[in-house]
Amino acid sequence: MENASSTSSGVWNNATTLDDDLKLYLAHIRDVALKVTYIIIGTVGVLDNLFVLAVFVLFIKITDKVTATANI
Repeated sequence: MENASSTSSGVWNNATTLDDDLKLYLAHIRDVALKVTYIIIGTVGVLDNLFVLAVFVLFIKITDKVTATANI
Protein backbone atom coordinates (compact mmCIF):
# COMPACT_ATOMS: atom_id res chain seq x y z
CA MET A 1 0.00 0.00 0.00
CA GLU A 2 1.29 3.45 -0.89
CA ASN A 3 2.11 6.16 1.56
CA ALA A 4 -0.78 8.68 1.78
CA SER A 5 1.55 11.68 1.67
CA SER A 6 3.23 10.58 -1.56
CA THR A 7 -0.14 10.03 -3.26
CA SER A 8 -1.47 13.45 -2.36
CA SER A 9 1.75 15.18 -3.43
CA GLY A 10 1.60 13.36 -6.77
CA VAL A 11 -1.93 14.57 -7.37
CA TRP A 12 -0.90 18.11 -6.40
CA ASN A 13 2.02 18.02 -8.84
CA ASN A 14 -0.27 16.85 -11.63
CA ALA A 15 -2.79 19.57 -10.85
CA THR A 16 -0.28 22.42 -10.68
CA THR A 17 1.87 21.60 -13.71
CA LEU A 18 0.23 22.22 -17.08
CA ASP A 19 1.42 20.61 -20.26
CA ASP A 20 1.95 22.65 -23.42
CA ASP A 21 -1.31 21.57 -25.07
CA LEU A 22 -3.35 22.76 -22.13
CA LYS A 23 -1.46 26.05 -22.01
CA LEU A 24 -2.15 26.62 -25.71
CA TYR A 25 -5.80 25.70 -25.24
CA LEU A 26 -6.20 28.14 -22.34
CA ALA A 27 -4.39 30.87 -24.30
CA HIS A 28 -6.76 30.29 -27.22
CA ILE A 29 -9.79 30.56 -24.92
CA ARG A 30 -8.38 33.81 -23.50
CA ASP A 31 -7.83 35.22 -26.99
CA VAL A 32 -11.36 34.34 -28.08
CA ALA A 33 -12.81 35.85 -24.90
CA LEU A 34 -10.86 39.08 -25.48
CA LYS A 35 -12.01 39.27 -29.11
CA VAL A 36 -15.65 38.80 -28.08
CA THR A 37 -15.26 41.43 -25.37
CA TYR A 38 -13.71 43.92 -27.80
CA ILE A 39 -16.44 43.25 -30.37
CA ILE A 40 -19.14 43.89 -27.75
CA ILE A 41 -17.46 47.09 -26.55
CA GLY A 42 -17.02 48.31 -30.13
CA THR A 43 -20.62 47.55 -31.03
CA VAL A 44 -21.90 49.39 -27.97
CA GLY A 45 -19.68 52.35 -28.86
CA VAL A 46 -21.02 52.51 -32.41
CA LEU A 47 -24.62 52.24 -31.22
CA ASP A 48 -23.97 54.98 -28.67
CA ASN A 49 -22.64 57.29 -31.38
CA LEU A 50 -25.66 56.56 -33.60
CA PHE A 51 -27.97 57.37 -30.68
CA VAL A 52 -26.19 60.70 -30.16
CA LEU A 53 -26.58 61.49 -33.86
CA ALA A 54 -30.29 60.64 -33.76
CA VAL A 55 -30.84 62.88 -30.73
CA PHE A 56 -28.95 65.70 -32.46
CA VAL A 57 -31.10 65.38 -35.62
CA LEU A 58 -34.28 65.32 -33.52
CA PHE A 59 -33.09 68.37 -31.60
CA ILE A 60 -32.62 70.26 -34.89
CA LYS A 61 -36.11 69.25 -36.11
CA ILE A 62 -37.73 70.29 -32.83
CA THR A 63 -35.84 73.59 -32.86
CA ASP A 64 -37.04 74.27 -36.42
CA LYS A 65 -40.66 73.61 -35.40
CA VAL A 66 -40.38 75.87 -32.35
CA THR A 67 -38.86 78.73 -34.33
CA ALA A 68 -41.47 78.30 -37.09
CA THR A 69 -44.36 78.60 -34.61
CA ALA A 70 -42.74 81.52 -32.79
CA ASN A 71 -42.58 83.59 -36.00
CA ILE A 72 -46.35 83.55 -36.51
